[in-house]
Amino acid sequence: MTDIRWDILTIGHLSRNKFWGESDRQAYRAPRCTCTLIRTQGRNIIVDPSCPPEEMVTVLEQRTGLKPQQIDTVVLTHFHGDHRFGIEAFPEARWVMASREIEDCKLKVSEGSADRQILNKLQPAEEGISAGIELLATPGHCMGHHSLVFHSEGMKVVLAADAVMTKDFFFAKDYYFNTVDPAAAVKSIEAIAEIADLIIPGHDNYFYIKGRG
Repeated sequence: MTDIRWDILTIGHLSRNKFWGESDRQAYRAPRCTCTLIRTQGRNIIVDPSCPPEEMVTVLEQRTGLKPQQIDTVVLTHFHGDHRFGIEAFPEARWVMASREIEDCKLKVSEGSADRQILNKLQPAEEGISAGIELLATPGHCMGHHSLVFHSEGMKVVLAADAVMTKDFFFAKDYYFNTVDPAAAVKSIEAIAEIADLIIPGHDNYFYIKGRG
């Protein structure tokens, strides 16, 4: 079994949070997603680069001492803007995302646009990210959303992204206001709960479940 090291680069937050008494009808702040670095078998993998490119470079160095050219793969869990904000900080890396999300987004994004250029560069994540990292379909927030599953220090880690917005959303089995399929979102939360020891959510710090932490 491949044991994997991971580090949080940015701890995300939501533009609005019902568990803080905020309304879903307005934004109170700009959102930022949780960004994670995975290190395994000599590889450096960024998941959901959350900052503008210049800031992403600074955050990477501050948190890990790495340079952008040392990142060989960037994984997007889905194509929402806050989860790919800093992708262009890593032009030399391989960019990957689940094929369902690539194809769904190509139907919505016009040819020649900046977003289409990113989509055209993205490769299907099903072709493999790295040994020991499993791609898990977690539809609901959007139908092409995928999470990552791997083992670290004896625990099964689910990098859930927006399948689990925050710790509060997870334990309430709740979904965000812009979720496209609420029933699927709840099923994805339940599926994650069945397998995870530790969850890295989309807009919060990591947390333990199953009696840990």
